[in-house]
Amino acid sequence: MSGIENRVAIQNGRIVLSDRIIEGKSVLITDGRITAIAAADEYNSDEFSSIDAGGAYVTPGLIDIHIHGCLHHTFNDPSAEAFETILKKTLSCGVTTLQPTLVSAPIDDLCRVLAFIEKWKADQKIGLTQIRGAYLESPYIAPPAAGAQPASTIRTPDDGTIDRLMDFHSAISVFMLAPELPGAIAAIKKIASSGIIAAMGHTMAIEKEILPAIDAGASHVTHLWSAMSGVVRHGPWRQPGLVEVTLTNPALTTEIIADNRHLPPTLMKLAIQCKKEQLCAVSDALNGAGLPEGSKFRVGDQIYEVADGVGMVPDRSSFAGSTTLLNREIPVLIQEAGLSIPEAVRIVTEIPAGIMKMDEHIGSIKPGLDADIVLFSEDFAPVQVIQKGQPMRIED
Repeated sequence: MSGIENRVAIQNGRIVLSDRIIEGKSVLITDGRITAIAAADEYNSDEFSSIDAGGAYVTPGLIDIHIHGCLHHTFNDPSAEAFETILKKTLSCGVTTLQPTLVSAPIDDLCRVLAFIEKWKADQKIGLTQIRGAYLESPYIAPPAAGAQPASTIRTPDDGTIDRLMDFHSAISVFMLAPELPGAIAAIKKIASSGIIAAMGHTMAIEKEILPAIDAGASHVTHLWSAMSGVVRHGPWRQPGLVEVTLTNPALTTEIIADNRHLPPTLMKLAIQCKKEQLCAVSDALNGAGLPEGSKFRVGDQIYEVADGVGMVPDRSSFAGSTTLLNREIPVLIQEAGLSIPEAVRIVTEIPAGIMKMDEHIGSIKPGLDADIVLFSEDFAPVQVIQKGQPMRIED
């Protein structure tokens, strides 16, 4: 590309910034980066190709830091078909960056997937959602808090297998484990010292088991309230769980599944009030996402069902991941959690970019950042996805 083809002006849109929505200005893009937000008399329109937003919301590309898959495919399958299916669908929903999230699996299988992710990261091109390193929902979890994680794969971090996974440290962004397990504290130190975000989740830990993990370098908490310990009584004494520690400890960032199924509005509001800048929304979508009601899907050796707009285990005792992709969580955050449009957009763009230390490149409409931008209709259906300044075709 050269000349005017390298320069794009998104006009006639409602530009969603961190704290307000502005109209009557254009987003200017040069060589795949945002260069300015300018009024019509502040630039020469003849020097830019034009995209008419037609009054649509103009937002940063969405960032889903915790997503397993969709349309019968998961990132646990190290194949081009699986990755392309998921990344094409998520891009069509306005998700321009994600972290491929892995469910617990045998160590050999996880190593194969991490090797595949390492290569995919090096070779990826625009036209599909861009991936960062893997979000590893590891096998090192508490059995009572396994949720939909395959029970047959659960193990403890003192068995020596963590070293095999850490051989692929360049392919991992987030490594989650339960902090109360034997060997967990040493594992967290190893994870954090490698530059990977050490996360806590799928746990029954109480505060006295959690605080040493934070001291060791744990800084993130996986899907707040889901598969997670809350306050318990030991005799007359109340012991806070990971929920309470997360809500009150500023050292921890966290995430909520804002599908209006995993959490009722009151809990979403509580999380937002307590964590503010340290909270993002994630889809936690499994391979049931994008499937009609009643569809069956498999995770490991378990078969689950799409029921009442969410993944369910057969006996309905636990959710089996979300079936809601990230753009559909924005209306939930507005209508049910009471956020303004800029606040709801930030929680799926700017804030996750900051949590994952990507905010110098993506997550906001600011000069100097990558031009990953989405035009959304009034109900946050994508109208146009722009990746690195180039309009992408939206496919069903």
